[in-house]
Amino acid sequence: MLKFILQRPVSVLMLFLACVIIGVITYNTLPVSLLPDIAIPEITVQVSGDNASARELENTVTKPIRRQLMQVGNLRDIRSETRDGSAIIRLKFDYGTNTDLAFIEVNEKIDAAMNSLPRDFRRPRVIKASATDLPVFYVNLTLKDDTPYGVTDEQKFLDLSEFADNVIKRRIEQLSEVAMADMTGLMYKHLQIVPNLPMLESASITLSDIENVLATNNIEPGSMVVRDGYYEYNIKFSSLLRTPEEVRNIFIEKGGRIFQLKDLAAIDIVRQPESGMSLVNGKRAISIGIIKQADETMKNLRLSLNRTLRSFGRSYPDVQFTVNRNQTELLDYTISNLQENLIMGFILVFIVALLFLGDAKSPVIIGISMTTALITTFIFFFLFKESINIITLAGLILALGNMIDSSIVVTDIITQYRREGYPLDDACEKGTKEVIMPILSSTLTTIAVFVPLVFMSGIAGAIFYSEAFAVTVGMLVSYLTGIIMLPVLYKLAYGRKVTKRDFSGFFARMQRKIDGVVFPFYDRGINWVFRHKIFSLALLVVSFPVCVFLFNAMPKTSMPKLDYVETISMVEWNENIHVDENGRRIAELLKHAEEYAVENACYIGQRQYLLDKDNELTTTEAQLYFKTAKPSDVARLEKHVRDWMARHYPEAVISFSPPENVFEKIFDTAEAEIIVQLYTKNREMIPDPVEICKMENLLFETTGKQAEGVPFEQQYEIVPDKERMLLYGVSQHEIHQALKIALRDNQVAVLRSFQQYLPISITGKQQTIREVLHETFVNGRPPNSTQTVRVPVSSLINVRTGEDIKTIIAGKNGEYIPLRYHQMDNPEQFMKKASDVIRQAGTWDSVFSGNFFANAKMLRELAVILLISVLLMYFILASQFENFLQPFIVLTEIPIDIAFALIILWLTGNTLNLMSAIGIVVTTGVILNDSILKIDLINELRKAGMPLMEAIHTAGVRRLRAIIMTALTSILSMIPILFTFDMGSELQKPLAITMISTMIIGTFVSVFFIPLLYWAIYRKNDKCCAR
Repeated sequence: MLKFILQRPVSVLMLFLACVIIGVITYNTLPVSLLPDIAIPEITVQVSGDNASARELENTVTKPIRRQLMQVGNLRDIRSETRDGSAIIRLKFDYGTNTDLAFIEVNEKIDAAMNSLPRDFRRPRVIKASATDLPVFYVNLTLKDDTPYGVTDEQKFLDLSEFADNVIKRRIEQLSEVAMADMTGLMYKHLQIVPNLPMLESASITLSDIENVLATNNIEPGSMVVRDGYYEYNIKFSSLLRTPEEVRNIFIEKGGRIFQLKDLAAIDIVRQPESGMSLVNGKRAISIGIIKQADETMKNLRLSLNRTLRSFGRSYPDVQFTVNRNQTELLDYTISNLQENLIMGFILVFIVALLFLGDAKSPVIIGISMTTALITTFIFFFLFKESINIITLAGLILALGNMIDSSIVVTDIITQYRREGYPLDDACEKGTKEVIMPILSSTLTTIAVFVPLVFMSGIAGAIFYSEAFAVTVGMLVSYLTGIIMLPVLYKLAYGRKVTKRDFSGFFARMQRKIDGVVFPFYDRGINWVFRHKIFSLALLVVSFPVCVFLFNAMPKTSMPKLDYVETISMVEWNENIHVDENGRRIAELLKHAEEYAVENACYIGQRQYLLDKDNELTTTEAQLYFKTAKPSDVARLEKHVRDWMARHYPEAVISFSPPENVFEKIFDTAEAEIIVQLYTKNREMIPDPVEICKMENLLFETTGKQAEGVPFEQQYEIVPDKERMLLYGVSQHEIHQALKIALRDNQVAVLRSFQQYLPISITGKQQTIREVLHETFVNGRPPNSTQTVRVPVSSLINVRTGEDIKTIIAGKNGEYIPLRYHQMDNPEQFMKKASDVIRQAGTWDSVFSGNFFANAKMLRELAVILLISVLLMYFILASQFENFLQPFIVLTEIPIDIAFALIILWLTGNTLNLMSAIGIVVTTGVILNDSILKIDLINELRKAGMPLMEAIHTAGVRRLRAIIMTALTSILSMIPILFTFDMGSELQKPLAITMISTMIIGTFVSVFFIPLLYWAIYRKNDKCCAR
């Protein structure tokens, strides 16, 4: 076969040239994304219960729905969060679950639960989680003449809100790359009617009369058709209220007297009472979240939107347009850096080959072969619908070292045969044949390491699939390129006999210098190892327990800690403050944090976003966004904010989390290390806030760890006095209506102007609750009297104050109180102490959850899969060597490689995580390749009758250059990652550290210790061939 290939060089070159052309074309059509397209197995149910308290909503709606949803198949976890007026139920499924089928099943369960819900209750919304629902960036509109942290001109901002809603949003959504523009921070108008109560009383007009006259003057009964001879007319009846003037001129008749509404009340268009607002760098802002079309690239979206914003800036000079939380910057920076790392690694590898092979032709051949393999790999990316992302690019960087291995080995062996005097064709054929099986075996062992990792559960399996695909395809393509294309290129490049000049140039001199260092070092090293046999073998034996000890002792996390220049802070004031006071406090906080942040933004109170209902805020909460100049400033900023809050508002609860992006949505790195779930002993009892605080303090005193605070809310409960109401002839509806007006919450109609609809509200003046109850009156009709009397509302009701949990959280086992602990040195010890304290208190049951358990599960799976990988490698090696014993020689170096890598990880402050585990596993597979090639050659030499020690030394010398080149190329391909600081590089950094450290120690073991182990096993059988 090889002879046939070598005789048809043009056909081979045309075949691979076609692959390169197709690869270049497909590369330009491949989608570019931050992460692989991983389906997030999560479904959210949104419950809306207007005017229902959290406790009422939990008992009557959330609990029945949750119980039904617990029957859904493949459900991993369920959690509900219920607040006043709304609830969220999150369902998490096992990775690999068909979310479309799960979505249908969830809807069926909700339909079944509707029978047990209140009759007039709206059906909950069901939403599938999707990474594409995250805004790519936010466009912010502010007034140019507005001053940071100052008072915003109300009328100008009302006009800006109308302009943003009617013009900007529509223009942005017209862009083909935009799926939706989601807005918040708008200020709305309404038509406010403030009754003159003394005037109403003197005219015997009630608030119900005003409501009725507004309703009767704001109807559209429709139209009718009238025939008139040959003609037909469509006659419309309309008495819709369209302007404020029409409302003012409404007539009211009472007791034979006629009034106009403007005589009885003040009527004006004013801003609606706000429940939320948005700030950007201290200015009142309107924020628009831009969500891209699923099939569009971020690059196209950014270019299109930038053009549109430049056009807006020229057309509307009074409005300032800014962009923040830009994920396209993160994507571009990350992908470009990884691409640069790939190219830089390629160049470094080429330089190493140039120096070690002694002439310029061989590195060029290797370079062409590698480039062809790399570009051809993109064809398979296209066929299997894989994208260019940080995981697949990292897989290609991993495969880069392996890609060149086969090329280096083939080139080196052919060159050796040529130097021994073989003709060019024979050297190409014989050299390639010699390494076809060993390289295939080493390629398969590396793939055997990777493939089992795909079967890990959770996100790890999904991530490993993309990385394993890139590595597997890259290695198989490079293997085929190395044994088919490379010999043909070699033959064409060296199509004449070797002359002295071929090996006597600059590169030859460099090679001789390198050989003058490497080979004497090898001789001294191998002699030292064989002189200290017992010590060397003992070192290999000791590495087993050391490896096990370090694996258990290393701190473990699911993913590496990423350094961001952004952070998100959630503030819960733990007081019943209104949104204006919330805004004042936040503005004060932002001013004090300005020296640490280059950019800030915040949401205060409720948001108007349509899509982001999962993270709904109340009027006492705020979400802050900070961007710093460099990652190290984030910790200083967070400490400053915490200290400021502790000094000024010690009751407030504040937490920090990474910025919201695709990575965080998929990996959920913000979850606490340990969550203590407290359940009341009697599950029917409502948790007592006093008992919760008591247990929180007790745990702090015992463990020394402070939990993230549990927010509470003060409540007023109004209980009607039925007896008094009956005595005065007052209905509950009348009290409710009077209080709604007094509390400025009584929308009675809609003003249908030609441009927009404005709500019409009857409101009272701003008062305290106590003033409202004492100064609000209703008309009473005592049973023994014909006259109406004015009865204060306070005499007809009883007011009770209370305290309850602000957010009721429940899971599979019912309602619980979560105490979250983020920083944990010794989780096992903490859980033991906490469990003892809770058990001794006797009022709570406890369950522990959190990131710690997910990490432990992942690493248990990793250990099992590593064993499976070792077994697969053993099977492949046994088949290659046709021997049951020799695979153990190769596999013996795994423990010492892993032990050294764990030590380096610990010294560099890293943890044992998913990425560092990939590095250990992959490099272990790579480093075994050197030992495979060496042992295979020793076996061949011994079969030819060479004595054991001479075979060991000869094989060592002949394979030394290829082993060192392999190690250097693998190390150099990883080094660029250590010196870049984007998300992709931070993610891959532990992987690079483990690969570099494992390659260094693995090369020493392969060169010096594996020959010793081989000698120890076969020394008594020196004259026999390896079986």
